[in-house]
Amino acid sequence: MNKRTRLIFLGLSLLLLIGVGRFVTNDFDFLLNDFWFTSGFLLLILLSLIDQPHFSKDSSIFINAVTAGISLLLISEENRNWVFWLFLGITLYLALSSYLLMWVRNNPLTQENKWIQFFSRVNREIGKPQTLFSAFFLWGALNQFGLGSDGFNALLLYWVIFMILNIPAIAVIFNNLFEPKELEKQENALGSILGVQSKNTFLVKLFSERKQKIKLFDFVEFVYSIDDTRQIRKGIILDTYLLNEQQWIKVLTTAEINKIFENKPILKGHTDDIIYKISDVPENEYLETFVGIITENSSIQKIKFVYNSKASVNDGQLLEVRVKDTSVYYQIVEGITRIEQLENRNETGLIVGEAIQLGTWNHEKVRFEQFGWVPEINSPVYISSKIQDVEIAGTEFQIGHIPNTNFPVIINKELALTHHTAVLGVTGTGKSIFARNLIREYLKDETIKVICIDFTGEYKGKFDDLDPIDVINNTVADMAFKEIDEIELAVSKNYGKDNEATIAKRKEVSKTMHAEITSFMQNPAAKISIFELPDVNNTSGILEYTRLFFKLLFHIAKNDKSFGNKVCLVLEEAHTVIPEWNFVGIADKSSQSLLNSIAQIALQGRKYNVGLMVIAQRTANVSKTVLTQCNTIISFQEFDKTSSEFLSNYFGQGIANVLPNLKFRQAIAAGKALKSNVPMIFEVPEIIEPEIEEENK
Repeated sequence: MNKRTRLIFLGLSLLLLIGVGRFVTNDFDFLLNDFWFTSGFLLLILLSLIDQPHFSKDSSIFINAVTAGISLLLISEENRNWVFWLFLGITLYLALSSYLLMWVRNNPLTQENKWIQFFSRVNREIGKPQTLFSAFFLWGALNQFGLGSDGFNALLLYWVIFMILNIPAIAVIFNNLFEPKELEKQENALGSILGVQSKNTFLVKLFSERKQKIKLFDFVEFVYSIDDTRQIRKGIILDTYLLNEQQWIKVLTTAEINKIFENKPILKGHTDDIIYKISDVPENEYLETFVGIITENSSIQKIKFVYNSKASVNDGQLLEVRVKDTSVYYQIVEGITRIEQLENRNETGLIVGEAIQLGTWNHEKVRFEQFGWVPEINSPVYISSKIQDVEIAGTEFQIGHIPNTNFPVIINKELALTHHTAVLGVTGTGKSIFARNLIREYLKDETIKVICIDFTGEYKGKFDDLDPIDVINNTVADMAFKEIDEIELAVSKNYGKDNEATIAKRKEVSKTMHAEITSFMQNPAAKISIFELPDVNNTSGILEYTRLFFKLLFHIAKNDKSFGNKVCLVLEEAHTVIPEWNFVGIADKSSQSLLNSIAQIALQGRKYNVGLMVIAQRTANVSKTVLTQCNTIISFQEFDKTSSEFLSNYFGQGIANVLPNLKFRQAIAAGKALKSNVPMIFEVPEIIEPEIEEENK
């Protein structure tokens, strides 16, 4: 019952009681002198309180007992028979036992020991107003008028009407006459607020006799009594559970929900802290974007949220959270199931998501910028909305977009080239076709030349439309390789030392290869070239031939500035060119010389406009000396622990854990060349290579 109904109930009952008393006594002296009236009036007062018509607590029983004991003092000594002393004993027992129970109880009743439960439940039955004061009322009427008298029968009839015909229900009918909207309100009333978890999340105990059925994400309306503005709030039912044998719901309120209803109330005359279901909800897309609420242990860089939504999400999903009136974006990297322990051995299952911060979106600069604070707990989390199309500068290239959004992922082509880029991932994830597409973007710059170190023989066919040439003519390459092989054989027979003949031959081979590389650099029509080896085995001759090529290339870049060109060296299947020390399998001296040559380019190449594109399946097999010089890392799916541990140094542990779960054409990017200098999961658009219609490799 609300306050109005309780007052109507009290007034109707009291008027009826006084009318009956005047009828049977012919005066109004009973108002001060008769015990039956006092006990009847106390019955009305206590039953009109909000809690006692439904249940009584130990404190309520104590108050009832003390009040009953005081009312017994009105009985004159001549009327204090055995019934009086029985009533007095009962009230003393109730007062003492309830007082002791209030001291010893620390837990919900169902969690106390069996004796405390027994005495508390017995007291609640004996000490509730309907029992205690009804007995007093009937005994007082019997003593006053005698059994079978008109006075006793009239008061008995009043008691029957009061207890059986449900005067509180009649009071509700009267209340509805004064307030026409009350009936609608009562039909929509769900429960009352009994707890607040934050500024926008409320715990509601449902009415046991509510008329409305509820389900998750139903919309509700209420006025919170602590709110000085008396604002009518709108919310959704976020969760339902059973607690202490009672049904509860959790209600979330947000400004976005209020906007659905144009900030207008649906019902009128709200009772404070009563939650009302909204039946007529305007068409909206709120539940399609709502994901959940921020939970504990969130930080500036990573949030945790309870997933409670109709919308489906997955790793890489971009989320939006309002922090201090600013939209901050986060990307999902993990989802964990959890059991939350409630009171009375009840449990509820949760899905807790984790998302790393990308930051705020700067549309003018087309990038994410780090935000320096954490969202408030229970803040709503949404699937990000779309943004307006962005303009991309000529030196930039959009390599993809955040999954399920139009947020672009952009790199600076010049920085990607000069500061070296690594493209990693197992076979079949889209790595190679992505790298080749990036090469085509490089070649749109007239000053860039690309040299593909390709031992697979695949690149020449993939770039047929660009008329690739061999950076060193096949005939010259065969001759140079044979001479280098002979030199290495002669050196090995001479205990690893050069003689005059081998030194002269080396100079001759170097001069020939230098001329070939210079010819390519000076040829304006030659944009892309392929450097192939006569053999794919890591013999000392092969390694020396490769080392000499890189040495001469760097020499031309350093001394001749590559004749005004920028050079991109593409190391396809990089482990065959720059293997990690444990994977070399040949003489230390030969392998170390090759690694030193390439490492020199990695360390100093950007000074002379020479950059590396390292393409590999696993980081474990590739020289870390070179790989760590790659300032931009783009990694597709990886499974091995070594790769994850290495890449976590670039991406951070949270996002690196996503690597095994990446889908086809999904990757993680981080580094200097990225427009947004934060690691992020992105999706590569489908790429169809010219004259090639096979599936992405």
